[in-house]
Amino acid sequence: MSKKNVSWIIGGAAAITVAGASFFAYGLESQALTTAPVPQAQDHILVAQAETATVSYTSAQADRGKTEFNKECVECHGKDLRGGLLGGPPLRGVSFLQKYGGGSPAGVLYEVMSSTMPPNAPGSYSPAVYADLMAHILKTNGVRAGNTELPSDIDALYNLTIDK
Repeated sequence: MSKKNVSWIIGGAAAITVAGASFFAYGLESQALTTAPVPQAQDHILVAQAETATVSYTSAQADRGKTEFNKECVECHGKDLRGGLLGGPPLRGVSFLQKYGGGSPAGVLYEVMSSTMPPNAPGSYSPAVYADLMAHILKTNGVRAGNTELPSDIDALYNLTIDK
């Protein structure tokens, strides 16, 4: 386990840590917290995450993800995950790692995937299939495999960070 003090901006809500105390600020305008909208699409806002572990997946899990990716995702995201014929965004490279790597919670990527993919039926894969697909994406981005599979439980994923 590594110790980190992290502030994230997710779904328009800024999580701010000041002198060990955590505060939320919604939007850029000044408004009382009692009148601030509650984020509906994002239930996992991290304010000060004290203990995290680096994400882990197995090679077998990444292989299952690659098989599923080649059946379902190649047309949009490309075989090399750099973008495909139907205009899906690249799932590898500097831009992807800036958004989802560098200590970002693994739950963020998982929630984006499971709530938006596939575009014609978001959330239609099983949680295990989304975890397998994510393992393939992580492997393609140079995140090393480990001894334990990437969980499909969203709460567990928010306790893992994506680091190379």
